[in-house]
Amino acid sequence: MEIKDIIESIVNLFNFELIEETETKVTFRIVSEYTAILDKQNLSDIIEKIGGLKSNENIELFDSQNYEVLVRNESRIAMRRELEQVDSVNKLEYSLNSPSDEYLVFLLFNLNKENTPNIFRRSIMGHRLKRIFGEQEEQPELFEHSLLEVIKRGLMRLETISIKSKTIRKLDEYERFLYAFIFNLGFNLDMNIQPLRFIEEFTQPYKIGRIRRARPMEVEPPKRIYINDLVLHYQKAISSDSIDHQYLSYYHVMEYFFEKIYNDDVIDTIRQELTKPNFSYKRQRDVKGLVSTIQKKLRYRNEEFSINELEALELTLKKYISDIEMFTESLDELSETLLDYYKGNEVSFCQGQKVDFKNTNKEEIYRNLAKRIYKTRNAIVHSKENEKSKYVPFKNDKDLINELYLMRLIAETLILETSKEL
Repeated sequence: MEIKDIIESIVNLFNFELIEETETKVTFRIVSEYTAILDKQNLSDIIEKIGGLKSNENIELFDSQNYEVLVRNESRIAMRRELEQVDSVNKLEYSLNSPSDEYLVFLLFNLNKENTPNIFRRSIMGHRLKRIFGEQEEQPELFEHSLLEVIKRGLMRLETISIKSKTIRKLDEYERFLYAFIFNLGFNLDMNIQPLRFIEEFTQPYKIGRIRRARPMEVEPPKRIYINDLVLHYQKAISSDSIDHQYLSYYHVMEYFFEKIYNDDVIDTIRQELTKPNFSYKRQRDVKGLVSTIQKKLRYRNEEFSINELEALELTLKKYISDIEMFTESLDELSETLLDYYKGNEVSFCQGQKVDFKNTNKEEIYRNLAKRIYKTRNAIVHSKENEKSKYVPFKNDKDLINELYLMRLIAETLILETSKEL
C-alpha cells in the first residue's frame, strides 16, 4: 500500500476531482467550489501503522491490543450514535463511531481492489458536504479541510466498532468481546448492529445496483403487474442482512411454481402414454406401465401425494429461463468472474454441482443448475448434527454469497416472465 494507491482509490470510489498534487499534499474538489486536502506525511504515517496490523478477510483490522471492524447499523432510528464504554475490570474500551483514519484508509484501499468504481459517490450527500464546508465559510483562508474527516462526516452510515485492550488479546477473544458488545446494545438500546465478516458483504448490493437504473428520477411508473406473493418473497430477500435468509427467500420465488409445473408435467406424461398408437387399456401390461409411471412421478407420504422437488425445480428453470444465453449475459454483467466461478467450483459445504453456462448441452446446464440450487437449499434448511452436507451460519457465508447473485437473477427472471402488461 502506497500513497499513490490511496489517491487512486479516492478518485475511483468517490469520483472527486484531483486538482493539484505537491510534495506535501493532494487537493481534491469535493463539491462546487469546495476542496479538501490529503496530507501526504499524515497519510504516510497512517499507512505505516496499517502495515503493523493484521486482517483475515479485508474487513477487520487488528493487533494484540486493538480491533476494529466495519458494521452495518440497521437500527430503526437511522442516525449515528457515538458510543464509548470503558470496562475497567477487564481493561477494555469499546467504541461505536466513525472509522479511525487507519481503518478508513485500509477500507478505501481494499474497496478499490474490488472493482467498485463510484461506490460512495451517491452515498456522500451533497447537502451535507455543503453544510460541513459552510461551518468555516467566515474564514476559509485559515482552514483547510482534511479529506479523511470530510469523508467520515459525509458518509453518515459508515461506522465501525473499535475495541482497545490494555493487555495482550487474541483474535478469537476480540470476536467474543465484539458480539458481547453488540448484544448489550441490542438488549438495552434496541440497536440492530451487524458486523461485516468479509468485504463482499459490503460490495454485493453495489454490484447488483450498478447494472440497474439507480436514480429515482429515471425510474418510470410500473408497466406490468406481478404476482404479489413473489414480490413479497423478493422484497424479503433484498431487505435481509442474513445471507442464508436471502437465499431461501429467492428460493421461495421458484418454489411458488413447483406444484403446478410438476402436475402439468405429470398430466402431459400421462397424455403422451395414453395417446401412443401402441397403447391399449385392454392390455394389463400397458395399464401397469402407466401406473408405474405415475408412481414414479408422485410419492404417497403422510396421506397425501408429494412431488419430486428437484425435478420440479429443473422444470421451473426450463420453463421460465428458456433463454439461457441472455441469462448468462446478465450474470457476466454482474461480474466477469461469476461464470468461471460456477464452472470451476462446487458449493463447498454441500457439493452443489458445477455449472458451465456455456455448455452446448442445455439439458446438462439445467440439470446441474437445479442440483446446485437444491443441494444448497437442503444444506441450509437441514442442519442435523451428523449431517455431512450442512450450512454453518457465519462460517459458510462467504461460500454462499456468490450463490446469491445467481439466485437473485433467477428470481427476478421468474417474476418478470410471469408478469402481465398493466
